Amino acid sequence: MEELRKIKLNIPSWAARLYILISLAMIPWVIYLGYKLPLQHISRNWDITWIGLDVAQISALLTTGILARLSSIYMLFFAPIAGTLFLTDAWFDILGYKVGAFGFNQAILMAAFGEIPLTVMSFALTIHGLKRLHAKKYY
Repeated sequence: MEELRKIKLNIPSWAARLYILISLAMIPWVIYLGYKLPLQHISRNWDITWIGLDVAQISALLTTGILARLSSIYMLFFAPIAGTLFLTDAWFDILGYKVGAFGFNQAILMAAFGEIPLTVMSFALTIHGLKRLHAKKYY
């Protein structure tokens, strides 16, 4: 672990400050939305929204798989994207289920046996790749 602290990524300090400031500035906005957004909402293009998320998941999985097969360092960018997309899918499936069509129990099952395992696998693949990168001293 000590060796990891010695790695310098040379990221400009303004970038870190900017990310922190933006994240802190978003907190009041999220609190405001929590009070102002309605509990229920009918959305336009609901089908296209979900199809778009699924296409993004397919793209991230396929790209991660191809780059992993090629042992490309770029896989380290796509695996966490895939994991994040699947975690997002689980979140919206569980909280946005439609009564009678795709129920809460089905959303939990999809998350437990599909989306969450793919999320964990994607992040584990990223960690494995980073460890291999560190072990070979490619930085």
